[in-house]
Amino acid sequence: MSQTSKGTTQTRIGIKALVIIAVLAIVYQIYISEFVDEEEITFADFSYGISSLAVGITALFVYKRYKGSPIFGKTYLALAIGFIILFVGDSTYNYYWMVLDEDPYPSIADVFFIAFYFFTGYHLVKNIKYFKKDLGLLPKLGVPALAISMVVIFGVFTLETLEDDPMVWLTSEIYVIASAAILSLALLGLTVFRNSVLGIAWFMLVIGIFLYSFADVWYYYLEEIEQFSITHPVNTLWLLSNMFMVYSLYKHKKTI
Repeated sequence: MSQTSKGTTQTRIGIKALVIIAVLAIVYQIYISEFVDEEEITFADFSYGISSLAVGITALFVYKRYKGSPIFGKTYLALAIGFIILFVGDSTYNYYWMVLDEDPYPSIADVFFIAFYFFTGYHLVKNIKYFKKDLGLLPKLGVPALAISMVVIFGVFTLETLEDDPMVWLTSEIYVIASAAILSLALLGLTVFRNSVLGIAWFMLVIGIFLYSFADVWYYYLEEIEQFSITHPVNTLWLLSNMFMVYSLYKHKKTI
C-alpha cells in the first residue's frame, strides 16, 4: 500500500469514528429529552460517571504501553487516575442525591472532582515541559488571556447570585478557574505536538478537554441560576467530550 493510500485510509477511519461519535451524541440527547423522567433513576444519572471511567480505563491501556517511559508512563497513569477519580466523585454525588436525599453540590464529592484537575494538570504540564520548554509569544499571551476571560466572564454573569449563597458561588468560581487552566494547558499541548506524529491524537484530546471545560462552566452557571437538570444538553456535552477523549487515547495508542 502506498503512503498516500495509507494516509487516506487512516483519514477515512478517523471520519467514520467522528461520525459514530456524533450519532451517539445525537441519540443520547434524544434519549434524555424524550424518554428520561427526572423523577426516576435512569441510565442518564450514571452516564457521566461511566463515560469518565471509560476514559480512565483507556488511559490505563496507554499507560501499560508506556510503562517503562519516564514521561508517558507517569503522565498517562496520572490521566487515568484523574478520570477514575471523576467516576468516584460522580458515584459519591449520586449517593448524596439518591440515597441520603441531600443536595450534593457542594459536598464531599467535590474533593474528588477537584482532585481530577490536579492529575490532569500534571499530565499536561509534564508533557509540555518535557517536549518543548520554550513556547512562542502568541501561546504565552493568548492562552492565559483566554483562561482569564473565561473566569472573568463567569464571575460577572453570576455575581448577582453571590449574596444568595456565597459558598456555592465560590465553589463554582474555583471550578471555573480549574477548567480554564486545564483548557489552557491543553491548547499549549496542541502547539507542542501539532507537527508531530501525535498531532491528531492531541488535537482530538484538546477537543475533548475543550468540550469538557465548556460543559463544566455551563454546568456551574446552571447551578447558580438553579436551572440544571439531568435532561439538559450539558449532560450530552459531557458525554461527547469523554467520547472524544476515548478516541484520542485510542489514536495515541495506535500511532506509537
